[in-house]
Amino acid sequence: MPWTPIVDAPTPVHALERLSRHLGSEVWIKRDDKTSSIYGGNKPRKLEFLLGEALARGYKTLVTGGGIGTNHGLATAIFGRRLGFRVVLGLFKQPVTAHVRKSLLLYHAYGAELFFVNNLLSALWRFHVTERLRRRDAYFIPGGGSSPVGVLGYVDAGLELAMQVERKELPRPKAIYLAVGTGGTMAGLVLGLRLAGLRIRVVGVQVAPRLLANPRISLRLARKALKLMRRHDRTVPDLDLTQADMLIDASYYGAGYGHPTNGARRALSLMAKTEEIELDGTYTAKALSGLLHQVRSEGEKGPVLFWNTFNSVDLSPMADRVEPGLLPEAFHRFFEGGLVE
Repeated sequence: MPWTPIVDAPTPVHALERLSRHLGSEVWIKRDDKTSSIYGGNKPRKLEFLLGEALARGYKTLVTGGGIGTNHGLATAIFGRRLGFRVVLGLFKQPVTAHVRKSLLLYHAYGAELFFVNNLLSALWRFHVTERLRRRDAYFIPGGGSSPVGVLGYVDAGLELAMQVERKELPRPKAIYLAVGTGGTMAGLVLGLRLAGLRIRVVGVQVAPRLLANPRISLRLARKALKLMRRHDRTVPDLDLTQADMLIDASYYGAGYGHPTNGARRALSLMAKTEEIELDGTYTAKALSGLLHQVRSEGEKGPVLFWNTFNSVDLSPMADRVEPGLLPEAFHRFFEGGLVE
């Protein structure tokens, strides 16, 4: 299948020893914040297959989008530019944090063309209808990179974790916690683990609207990815996946996408204090807050694995080169007024 190398794999796994002592339960971490020294997080894994397909088909332009702080959009801009693509991002509003402002500056720094849409539903209409009619020569990537092709990146990650368990680099986790936005990361991870023969409970913590982050969508993505794999190789087993395999907990979502929660703030602070690992309030801190609550209140028994999908590469020097006034006028208002903390 088309593929282009982006990820520095395998990403490390290690025990969170100080956090484990604090909790009285064994917690490990999968460091997908280190998928690339250029830009880490979960998106580079998906882009290996998505951009590989776009290259193989001869596309020159990539169109994708998300909230104004989209990590997927930034990763697409960074790696798309490195591979010679023109990148177009459609962005909708979310709470304005320092991270969001930095992302907006970085889109410009990496040469992305930006346009603004009013909300998620408008963004979906424009992505699936309007832009496809306008840009017939472009390769369209769904938000979060969550397509059957993008899901293969996390099938690969599930097989990678199975290899690390087999090599005894970590004990077999009793549960894995990760953030679920558009569902592709969870779909691929569950599928990859099942293909490897590991029935590990994967708990997705909802961080995006239920329209996107729900078991039905993750299941459909996993089934389509499996069908795609079997089309290329009939020896891939035809697994029986159900919605019961896609456990998504909405308890830690809060007021909406990008809206901070007290639990996420505490989780972010605790991870920084105990392990000096940076998380973000939109995705990974909410996921960790779910893990912490389950360990403390529900008696989740270790070892449990926290899958860190945040980027740990500091791109502040690139952002500092860009003045907000250089962005399209529709985005200037996001640099006025205070920030959501």
